[in-house]
Amino acid sequence: MLRRSFDRAVAEGRLREAEEMLRRHDAAQAPGLDAAHTLRMTARLRTAEGDAGAAADALEAAVKAVDALGRQDQLVDGWLTDLGAAQTAAGRGDAAKATLTRAAELATRLRGPNDWGTVRALRLLAAAQRATGDMNGAISSLAAAAAGAKAATPPDETIAAAVTTEWTAALVAAGRSSEARQPAGAPTATVGPDGKPVEAAPPPDDPAARAKILAEAMAELERLVGLTNIKAQVKTLTNLLAVQAKRKEAGRKTPEMAMHLVFSGPPGTGKTTVARLMGRIYHGLGVLASGHLVEVDRAGLVAGFVGQTATKVDEAVQRALDGVLFVDEAYALAQGGENDFGKEALSTLLKRIEDNRDRLAVILAGYTDEMAHLLSTNPGLASRFPTQLAFASYTAEELAQIFRGMARSFDYRLSSAADVRLVEICTKWRADAGPAFGNARAMRNLFEDSIAAAATRVVDTPSADLSLLQPADLDVGALAT
Repeated sequence: MLRRSFDRAVAEGRLREAEEMLRRHDAAQAPGLDAAHTLRMTARLRTAEGDAGAAADALEAAVKAVDALGRQDQLVDGWLTDLGAAQTAAGRGDAAKATLTRAAELATRLRGPNDWGTVRALRLLAAAQRATGDMNGAISSLAAAAAGAKAATPPDETIAAAVTTEWTAALVAAGRSSEARQPAGAPTATVGPDGKPVEAAPPPDDPAARAKILAEAMAELERLVGLTNIKAQVKTLTNLLAVQAKRKEAGRKTPEMAMHLVFSGPPGTGKTTVARLMGRIYHGLGVLASGHLVEVDRAGLVAGFVGQTATKVDEAVQRALDGVLFVDEAYALAQGGENDFGKEALSTLLKRIEDNRDRLAVILAGYTDEMAHLLSTNPGLASRFPTQLAFASYTAEELAQIFRGMARSFDYRLSSAADVRLVEICTKWRADAGPAFGNARAMRNLFEDSIAAAATRVVDTPSADLSLLQPADLDVGALAT
């Protein structure tokens, strides 16, 4: 229970609380696996703090401890992949490649090629291979990941399609675009929030198919809960880009339009979801050839040693070419001291934006005040990111709508009394919310805890309705969240 609370605190940015929970776990730990868990928790906290080197050191010690215990079941349960990701973020490319090769082999042997853990290990291995210049190895790893994702359970066509997009982008980057066909068993489509298939990105010379992608992306944006001002701004931007494209086709002078955006606002307000839609919108408008989304944070751009940060930025940009590079918590790049490499990452990113102005859209995201500070630290940022979209916290009723949507998507429903209780909980949470309140993330946690409470309530009752949530389930969920 303490580890679960710790994970939530880290995910929601409550790092002081997480530090206290880590101290309590450390004080209460027993020798053996508990000690390894403490090291793993330490690594998560150091990652959240932006200290990739310390995170990698802690995970290396954790994996060594688990290895000594002979617990391969733990190693295959994310320990090795977490270590490999941390080593990559810390600029330890060769070590990361060795770790993730072992992780992929172990996951394939113990869980099979069609397990999501195996897919994750292969994707991270591909990133480490790219970082060390082994592009052919990365292509092979991504092809295996795409094939595994297609048959993985539970199915997730969105992730499966994203893996195939990464594989295709790697082929293009290696000059092997002629091989960019679906690998055996790879996904052919993704799925929208309505459960209907959404076609993969069409070739850039297919206006009719692109128009369909644009219409579907705009419709999906419109279906999102709330975000009224965001929808209006995106529609205005879309109309502007569409008209400018027509003017250009007609031979008229057109000013260069920046596709780069700043998303500011509290956590859990849909910034990543809208960023993914922007990629599809830009592709549908014909301004990006692919429109795929590559998501990074400070750890994905900043290295711990001189000369490595520019390489990490270059690698991220290379993966995002013809699509969108989404930099989450971008303000963290400007929060270090004079000798911090975050400023180098920003300068390098601005240069790459200029070098690839026709092939790359960058979206910087984070808290409102912190993003304002970021833009003020570098004059080049404000000029290259003229369009800022402010995401507001959801109202109590919108939070309730989000919960109901999650319930419907997993074939749950609320009793009338439970729905009343849901509104009461959302109203109280909204009134008490501080700046770190998780919005949709808080609703997801409430939903997961509520269905766990419902399962406990009905597990020994053969005649119970397995899909009906009652007020008591939400009360237990609210306490756990």
